[in-house]
Amino acid sequence: MGVIKMSETHLYLVRHGETDWNKKLRFQGQTDIVLNETGIQQAIKVKDFLKDKKLDYIFSSDLSRAVQTAEIIADNHNLKLIKYQGLREMNFGEWEGMTYTEIKEHYLELVNKWFEDPSSVNPPGGESLQDFQDRVSDDFNEIINKHRDKKLLVVAHGGVIRTWLARVLKMPLEHYWSLEVDNTGISLLKYYGDSPVLNYLNYKIDSF
Repeated sequence: MGVIKMSETHLYLVRHGETDWNKKLRFQGQTDIVLNETGIQQAIKVKDFLKDKKLDYIFSSDLSRAVQTAEIIADNHNLKLIKYQGLREMNFGEWEGMTYTEIKEHYLELVNKWFEDPSSVNPPGGESLQDFQDRVSDDFNEIINKHRDKKLLVVAHGGVIRTWLARVLKMPLEHYWSLEVDNTGISLLKYYGDSPVLNYLNYKIDSF
């Protein structure tokens, strides 16, 4: 009887580089903000770090900050970037464009609850964390199921990576903030057949 070989899929997860709104602690959500110079340099460091890694496909959110980061990384791999609208950051509704300080001035009780348990309340006019996770998971499941036994890279957003890891690791969404995901932090999930294993989380080159 022959040995059945289990597929091994590698999924690298990279958060986009820094933007001016990141620097000012503004909620970006689905507002389309480009990288600043620091973000470009961060993406170049990831490009250099991954240059000798075999990658079969590169995917990204369709928002500019993710696309720019992914295009810089893809330059070493001669791969066409594949964009997914479903991998956009969470829609923060009325909070988008506001700093945390500004949000506290207008929505103190609500934002405190959101940071205590983001699954319990929604940003006004925005998505619920559960709807966000379901949206993100649909695209990740499609990507993984279509590309078994491949080396994959997805460039997306902090919230996207947190919610997907929470789903994969079976973490309650109330612990969403327990996962640190910094600008151009690199994480790796390895799938042995259908079983995901977190290999590393939020690796930061030179600690930026």
